[in-house]
Amino acid sequence: MGEHITTEKRLKIAVTAEIRPDFLEKLREIGDVEVCGWIKTGVLMSEAEQIEALRGVHVYLVGYELVSERVIANCPSLELVACARANPVNVDTTALEARRIPLLYTPGRNAVAAAEFTMGLMLAEARHIARAYRSLREGRFLGAPAADILDVPEKSDVVWNLSGESPYKYYHGFELHGKTLSLLGLGHIGRMVARYAQAFDMRVLSHDPYFGEAEARALGVTLVDLPTLFREADFLSIHCKVSEETKGIVNADAFSRMKKTAVLVNTARASIVDQAALVDALRNRTIAGAALDVYWEEPLPSNHPLLTMDNATLTPHLAGASFDVPERHSEIVVEDILRWAEGKTPYNIL
Repeated sequence: MGEHITTEKRLKIAVTAEIRPDFLEKLREIGDVEVCGWIKTGVLMSEAEQIEALRGVHVYLVGYELVSERVIANCPSLELVACARANPVNVDTTALEARRIPLLYTPGRNAVAAAEFTMGLMLAEARHIARAYRSLREGRFLGAPAADILDVPEKSDVVWNLSGESPYKYYHGFELHGKTLSLLGLGHIGRMVARYAQAFDMRVLSHDPYFGEAEARALGVTLVDLPTLFREADFLSIHCKVSEETKGIVNADAFSRMKKTAVLVNTARASIVDQAALVDALRNRTIAGAALDVYWEEPLPSNHPLLTMDNATLTPHLAGASFDVPERHSEIVVEDILRWAEGKTPYNIL
């Protein structure tokens, strides 16, 4: 792959991903770069718009546009597709393989962001942080208006009202310290979450049939079977890819095995969890709660039952939304494009 490309050839490169300016300059050293699509307009290009934008293009550096079989079939000059995502699910890999076009991607680009966000969701659900904040914004548990907000007399003990309706009674939570975190999957993000959890003095278990015992021990993680993973979890956090064997693997049977005090956390993909089973488990308090960043349909429908539940912390697919991620994926993907252009094997070929 790429053996016919040399640095003598002036490439035509289309970019719809968020690539840092200094890395775009590196691409301009080997070709003519056209920034277009989502990163330029804020709107994803359609198939027809992509086909038009890719006329004569050799390298397509894509972010979120759907690179379908039709797009690939109608872009005869295309020689390389690079997707600035950890999991390029928006690219038709079968169509690329049929034309022997390499697909580059950026594994681990958002691992830090997603792992930190996962810990944030765990804390938010365990300690009712989002619910407590919302209650204050809605005017609950507040005192009377003050004449002068900044002129406050000194008190030896400043506490919220503990009599009658008190936030202290409503939002009692539990600590992460000493709890068991069960990780479904030990990829880039799962491994990072394991390390962060240990800083909270959590016991970490995982189920990942593709991860070795020795590697897990070095990470301080105990590998277990699925029933044990579910049974022991105070928190069950999902970090595996969607496949035929993982789709719906967290189902009614899984919830029935879990503690009534357990919390499900999902920053991976919604389809790994059986939607109806989760709604029932939360409604019936089969488990204590859920903290979710991903959904079966996005945006989340405004009438979804999760929105009415007081034991669910919900965020709109933001785990990877850090300012640091584009810097990381820019370096990964541009380095690989440059290697490919020089006839070398890229580091990250899907």
